[in-house]
Amino acid sequence: MTSKDPALERRKVRLALRNYRNDADISQPQVAERLAWSPSKVIRIEGGSVGVSVTDLRALLDLYGVTDETIRRDLEQATRDSRRPPWWSGYRDVVSAQFAVFLGLESAASELSAYDPTFVPGLLQTEDYTRALLEDTQRPAERTDAIVRLRAERQRRLLQEAAEPRLRFLVDEAALRRWVGGPATMREQLERLKSAARVPHVELSVVPFTLGAHPVLRSGSIALTFRNDDDVLFVEGPSGALTTRDDQDAVVAYLARFEESRAKAVSGDEAIGFIDEVLDQYPS
Repeated sequence: MTSKDPALERRKVRLALRNYRNDADISQPQVAERLAWSPSKVIRIEGGSVGVSVTDLRALLDLYGVTDETIRRDLEQATRDSRRPPWWSGYRDVVSAQFAVFLGLESAASELSAYDPTFVPGLLQTEDYTRALLEDTQRPAERTDAIVRLRAERQRRLLQEAAEPRLRFLVDEAALRRWVGGPATMREQLERLKSAARVPHVELSVVPFTLGAHPVLRSGSIALTFRNDDDVLFVEGPSGALTTRDDQDAVVAYLARFEESRAKAVSGDEAIGFIDEVLDQYPS
């Protein structure tokens, strides 16, 4: 039997608590006042930045008037399961705090929309392509190996094991033509893109140079959209990574630019044909 994902269990609990609070018509400040908690504690529990203990869960359910024993037992078990180590716990040395937040949300999303103006998106990279990007004399070999294994595990979980989230990728023509790791590596990488494009829950589009300065060009990011929850924007750059949940306007703006670029991009069989044309530039 597959173990329950702690991140999904935590999300289940916090959404239930938020819904029960709304049903009880009690504000977050009122919860804090009645339970003698700090207002930030309630906000962090409902926002998912901290977990909730079984004791605190019971206090909240009592306050909200939730008396159904089946519901209470189910949420108590979900709370216990949420405290188990996450699937990526073996890679803590190479997972930043911001990326940890993102990984905890990724598998719970209904849709993932990713674009990188320079390289092939990480979820679609081959091992050799990833290693070529990570070539750095300052990085210990074991750290590189861990990053490669983590990326492969993400790919297995999202591309092979699950039909959700729906994965939407915009791949820039620059990423197809940039020789990362040499011709053999690039040929393998482009064949991987073609295979991924045929996965039922994957939508792959190519942004050709002819689109010029298309809307999403300067916004290499990943957006996660959810049913009945706030969406998330993950931005990775030279100064680190940022997971944005509080600024929904930023998420909406990115998704709008993504959609505008996607509408002008090459998709489906046409995208596969475009990749085949680029393959001709790489000698066998």
